[in-house]
Amino acid sequence: MEKHLIEKYIDERLIPQRKWYEIKATYNKRRFMSYQKIIILLGALIPLLVIVDSTFSFSIFGKDEWSGFISAIISAFIAVIAGFDKLQQPQTSWYNFRASEEILKKEEWLYKYAAGPYADLTKKEAEKLLVERIEGAISSDMARFTQSKHDKKEESDNQKAENEESEKNEIRKTEAEDTNAEG
Repeated sequence: MEKHLIEKYIDERLIPQRKWYEIKATYNKRRFMSYQKIIILLGALIPLLVIVDSTFSFSIFGKDEWSGFISAIISAFIAVIAGFDKLQQPQTSWYNFRASEEILKKEEWLYKYAAGPYADLTKKEAEKLLVERIEGAISSDMARFTQSKHDKKEESDNQKAENEESEKNEIRKTEAEDTNAEG
């Protein structure tokens, strides 16, 4: 590749792709940390409510026993936040995006300093290798993403099949019990 082509590749492909991974990693880290902080704070609030309710006697919402009601609401919020965390998996996304960004960054530095796999190569060979390795890393990331989505769908399909089989077994069991009760 000519010098200007590799610079164009770095400026228009490598750097924007690295920045995209960085933005996604940062976003998912913030989301994961927010979910965890909310869960921790709300979880710590429940025992405090119980202590306050048992130590001080005052009524809220016209009830003397209010801590159970409020604790149930807080627990429901915790369950919802934990559910979002489980469904969206921001921690896993954060790690994956950060790892992909670091791979691209490492390749760029190795290329710039003619180190690692770029050592002892001609300029043209090094440029070609850089493009191949960067595109390979991006392709691997896309393949991993696609596979994880496929695995989740397959897992969901398997769960549906198990639920249907379980329901059929329950119906059979109920029918058998009804038949035995009649006989």
